[in-house]
Parts: sequence; C-alpha cells; structure tokens
Amino acid sequence: MASALTMDPVRPQGATRERSRTLSLRAVPPALALGAVIVPTTWLVVAAAQRPSVLSPPSIRPATVTDAGGAASGAASAAAGGTVSWILGPLHGLHTHPALAPHVLHRDLLKVLIVVGVGWLVAWIGAARLPLRVVAGAVVLVHAVLFLGPPLPLTDVFNYGLYGRMASVHHLNPYRAFGGQAAGDPLYLLANWHHLRSPYGPLFTLASEGLGVLGVHGWFWAWKVVVAASSLGCVALVAALAGRLGVSRQRAVAAVGLSPLLLIGEVGGLHQDMPAVACLLGAAWCLLRGRDADAPAWCAPTAGALAVLAAGIKPSFAIVLGIVVLGADRRLAAATGAAAAGALTGLVVLLVYGGALPDVGTQSALVSPLSVPNLLGLAAGHGGADHAVRQAAQAALVLVAGAITVAVGLDRRRALSGLGLLLFASVLALSWVMPWYLVWALPFIALARPRALAPLAVVATCWLTVGGLSTLPGILHSAGYFPTRLATGKANHLEFQRLVK
Repeated sequence: MASALTMDPVRPQGATRERSRTLSLRAVPPALALGAVIVPTTWLVVAAAQRPSVLSPPSIRPATVTDAGGAASGAASAAAGGTVSWILGPLHGLHTHPALAPHVLHRDLLKVLIVVGVGWLVAWIGAARLPLRVVAGAVVLVHAVLFLGPPLPLTDVFNYGLYGRMASVHHLNPYRAFGGQAAGDPLYLLANWHHLRSPYGPLFTLASEGLGVLGVHGWFWAWKVVVAASSLGCVALVAALAGRLGVSRQRAVAAVGLSPLLLIGEVGGLHQDMPAVACLLGAAWCLLRGRDADAPAWCAPTAGALAVLAAGIKPSFAIVLGIVVLGADRRLAAATGAAAAGALTGLVVLLVYGGALPDVGTQSALVSPLSVPNLLGLAAGHGGADHAVRQAAQAALVLVAGAITVAVGLDRRRALSGLGLLLFASVLALSWVMPWYLVWALPFIALARPRALAPLAVVATCWLTVGGLSTLPGILHSAGYFPTRLATGKANHLEFQRLVK
C-alpha cells in the first residue's frame, strides 16, 4: 500500500495530449516573431543589393573628385567611375522588381523597421517557450544574410577604412590629419568625415591598419567577418551570462540577437561597437566566474584588462572601468590587469600615433534633433543642446557614474546592474546619438540588470529609431519644428557640413 501511495499518479492520455497541444500553441507567437525578423530583414538586404540606392548610401558615389589643382585625382577618379558590385555583394541581382524612387525606399525601410521591431518584442517576451537552438539558429541565420549584403544604412564603415589606410598607405597620422588629406585614396569617396580627425580608439585604428594590407576589397570583407563574429560572440556571451544568473537564455538571446538596432543598425551598418561590447561582456563573465569557489586566478586581472581594451576600441567605454575593477572579487588583481592593458594602450598611442589622442570632442559637440540633451535644451529656452547644455549633460553623467561606482564599491554584486545603468545613461547623455548606440546597454538589459530598464529599452529603441530616420527633417518640419532656424541648430548644421565637405 505504501508503495502504491508513493507512485506518481497516472495522467489520462487525453490530458497529456491536451497539455502538449497547449504548449505548442503558446510557442506559435514567438515562432512567428522569428519569421517577422528574418523575412523583412532578408528582403531589405536583397533589395539593397540590387542596385545603388538610398538603402545602401555608400553605393551611391559622386561622379568625380578633383584635387587642389582642379585635375581629377587618379585613384579617386577611378573609384568614382568604377563598378560598385563589390559593395553590393553576392546577393546583387536577386531582387526582380525593386522600387527606384528614394521616397518609396524610405517608406519600405520604415515598414521593415516596424515589422522587425514588433517581431523582436514578441520574441523577447515569448522566446522561453522555444528551444534555445531554434532562437539561436534564427540569430545566426539573419546574421548570415546581413553578412552577404551591402552596408546599411550609413557610411561609417568606410571612415574606419580610410583612417586605417591614412597611416598604413599614406603615412598620415589619423589623430593629427584629416581624411580629406587622403583624397587620392579609393575609400575617400565612400567616407564622409573628410574634415574630422579620427574619433575612434587607438587599438581599433591599429587593427584597421592591419586589415589594410588586404587591399580595399579584402579589408572590407575582413571587417565584415569581424563585425559578424563579434556580434555573434556577444550573443553567445549573453547566453552564458544568463545561464549563470538563472534567467532564460532564450529570452536573453532574442533580446540582443534579434534587436533591429543590432541587426540593421549595427551589423547591417558594419559599425565598430560590437568588438568593444564583446570585451565588456567578457569582463562581466570574468566577474561572475570570479565569484565561484574554484575560480581561476586569471579572472580578475582579465576582467580589468578587457575593460581597458573596450575603451581602447571605443573611448566612451572608459567610464565603466571603475565598476569592473570594484566589481571583481580580487580588486587589486583587477586593477593590475587594467594597468597592464592601459600601459599597452599607452604604448600604442605613444609609439604609433606620437602621443595624439582620438578627436572625441569635435564629434560629441554635434547635435541630433531628438537627443535628450537637445530636447532639454529646447525646453530650457537654449534653442537646443548648446555648449552649456552639453556641459550640464556631461556633468550629470559624471555624477551618475560616480554614484554607481560607489554603490558597486559597497557591494560587488551590483556590478552588472551598474554596467547596464551607466551604459544606458551614457546613451541618454549624448547630444550626438545614433540609434545603434543602445546596443551598449542592451546585453545587460536583456539579463534583467535591472528589470526596470527593459521597458525603457523598448521606448528608447522606438525613439532612437525615429531619430535616425533619413526622413526625420520632413517629420520635424510637419510638426512645426525647424532646427536650423534656431541659433543652436544652425550652428550644428554648419559644423556638420564643414566636417563632411
């Protein structure tokens, strides 16, 4: 009798079948959401690869370029008159009837962003109902499609290449010379920061020089490999961190790997944030691993070193160094690792670039119409984010960083939450903000560190996406807002035109 009482009750076969059917039905919305991300993104990539268009601005080249004496510059002129098929990629020609009118393509791009955004949100909410391999497979598939396509939607990737080739090919220091001084380079016509010294980190610029030995085409495809691999590496690290924290790995992977800002803005645009984010996530993994009783001795110094390497790629990330060091179980070892990486970075700056530093200040003085400082400046009667407003925003960010760093110093367990909060605050404090900057904080938000950031991330995604639309001026004008009619907006417009002319 006792053995009978301890046996598991036998479920009726019909009840078991009904439960399986219910679970299957609950998995339908997130499964459809995966398709809502993959299909429109694939359409966008194939349409952009069809021919030069506003979907891939680098494929639209000027007809010619002249040097100071008025004669056409040889290499640049050849680039202007040559084929663009190497930019469009192997998917060129698959789209049968693409629209040509820019306003139609802009409208189609907006539709894609909306559908992918909704798919991302539904997948984030319901991904726990799907096997991890299904969610991860969707992320890998959409990355593969983006890898084969042309750059979307801006030209920053060719600024990276031009700055790298300035040193390796033209013997110019990109931290002292302007891109315009390399006007004979084949990448000159594809870049846009012609009168801005490089704002990118020294380790990143050095790596760009190394890839430059592969030639223009080889460099382009090598950089695509770096971006895709870094992005997938970030997603894998997020999954590993989620497992350690006891949160759903499927949801974390969907939140990061299917975000339209990551896919279309970061990976599609071939931007350089993901290698730096990968370093920060590696540091976060080392912090968590360092809490284990059997943690290897290298965890703490590696965490500190990776935080410095992230700043060496993306100077903006230097602000989180204190959190990483104080969040380590062995703080002295973390500080030692950071100091070693800092010494290495300093040697690169001194020996390779003659002590010159990235020109972060010039670019950060620019203003995006919908950035938080610009909107606060308008509300305060400054006409936007003028110098005083930008200084106030940076001072506020320093105070936030100080408070979060102190909190982590009092309790190491707050390190991941601190990273998410500070990186999110960094995005809000920027007067010149691009939509994909949110991917700095998104991995930590996906790990529910802290939970309140998740709905804010959704709102920020919508807001930053609107702020990054090429049709934004028309939208603002229809709402009665003409930024260039105000003193601050006019000054920003003139400065931007000076940097890109």
